[in-house]
Amino acid sequence: MTNSLFIEHHAHGLAFYINGDLQFDSADEAIYHEHLVLPAIALASQRFPATPLRVLIGGGGDGLAARDALRFSQVSDITLVDYDPAVLELGRTVFQPYNRGSLLPEPDAPLGGSRVTVFTQEAFEFIGALPDACYHVVICDFTCPTRPAETQVYSREWYAEIKRVLVPGGILAVNGVSPEHTTIAFWCLYQTLLAAGLATKPMRLPIPSFARHEYGDWGFFLASPHPIAASELGTLSFPPDLQALQPDSWQQAFRFPTALADDRHQVCIHTLESPQLFYYLMNFNKFFADGSSDPALSMQAAPEAATGEEWIDFLEIEEPGTGLIGVGDRLQLETLAKSWLAQLEQTRHSPAALCNQAELLPVHHVYHTPQMTREWLGHLRHLLNEIDGKQFLSSLLERAQELPPSLVRELKQLIEKLRTGQPIVQISPETAELITLLSMLLITANLITPDAVFAKGYSSGFRSGGSSSTYYGSDYYGASGEPGFGWIGFIMMLLGGYWMAHLLRRKDD
Repeated sequence: MTNSLFIEHHAHGLAFYINGDLQFDSADEAIYHEHLVLPAIALASQRFPATPLRVLIGGGGDGLAARDALRFSQVSDITLVDYDPAVLELGRTVFQPYNRGSLLPEPDAPLGGSRVTVFTQEAFEFIGALPDACYHVVICDFTCPTRPAETQVYSREWYAEIKRVLVPGGILAVNGVSPEHTTIAFWCLYQTLLAAGLATKPMRLPIPSFARHEYGDWGFFLASPHPIAASELGTLSFPPDLQALQPDSWQQAFRFPTALADDRHQVCIHTLESPQLFYYLMNFNKFFADGSSDPALSMQAAPEAATGEEWIDFLEIEEPGTGLIGVGDRLQLETLAKSWLAQLEQTRHSPAALCNQAELLPVHHVYHTPQMTREWLGHLRHLLNEIDGKQFLSSLLERAQELPPSLVRELKQLIEKLRTGQPIVQISPETAELITLLSMLLITANLITPDAVFAKGYSSGFRSGGSSSTYYGSDYYGASGEPGFGWIGFIMMLLGGYWMAHLLRRKDD
């Protein structure tokens, strides 16, 4: 998929956007790049004195991270890998005044030249072909993921590869996500780094241009296969002419309000087999599995907490990761269908039982408040309680002659598992699609005409001109006693059934 690149020129320079998301503003990009690059290379310089340092930069096609790496004379070689040739071309042309020619070949390069080698390639593919222990520093300067495929370079497998190519005691610097606005996703990355065997220190910084775009404070990680001590960071030597990083106070970036960090042990790690990061990015206002914690509320409380005394200084603690693995990809239809089936069976046995409501509706709109999300999911859970899972599947089997044989066999197996209480381990994509779409059809019809499609004992009706509503006995009636809108639900069911049958026949064809 081709990226959309846009450059906005203003009085203080320019702002660069990829697919509508700000990548940097020249007015304050030094805050981002100096904190991402300089501590990592300064720490490597301190750990490997008098050693020519080799640096790998993933992403960073704008050349700004390479610019700051080249400020260290001890850096002898930089390998930069970016998959987008258009961004690299901008790095060599439009962005050259800002990156000081870090990507220009000799003899045109005032800064880079022979020390920088650029590859136009996918970073995961590139790093897989590298030998062990070949770099002292790895800098991950990737864009914030906007598609599931882009989260590969945030996975445990990716960080395990980085650990492999780092020399013992080498340093990793990672551009994260916002710990303020995408709290769960930030701590997912933290736990993923720990799960890859990397001692990890999270950071957070205010960046004015990011704040203007409502991205919130931005997050970074400093990591290494060997523990990072606060005493090490207190004696780092930085290059001259710093624009943003303050040598005496930059370590404040490792301090987090407790309200922002309390939930870090509850998130799952992100792996290729069980991807979680994009789900967390899309659902940062959702509940955890026990329904008791809403990280967005913690995030909203963080500015107030910042004025109190509840802080966590991650330089002062060394903690193991939880290594929690999620159950499949919660944005995939199969996982969603299993969640719905599990909820149907759970509430049939224990109507008051809590469920992971976020899994029932895995993507919420960015403008929804946590309160709106909780209320909507409460309605969804109530409606699911009205469906008997075994009866639902049995009703499908009554029309078995209209279903593909493979679906019929799997539905029978599901009914037996529900009857005997066996866990539902795997569902085929076809069955998942059928169950989910039918369940959504039932719920949608019920939302339009409450209770009509479930044949409940009461429903809303309209009095004189529809100005008020009341409940009547066993059907949906208006003030005159004539049938009201109950027929809408029935028609929706017929149309939905026809639609479903059409989908299934089309798949067979």
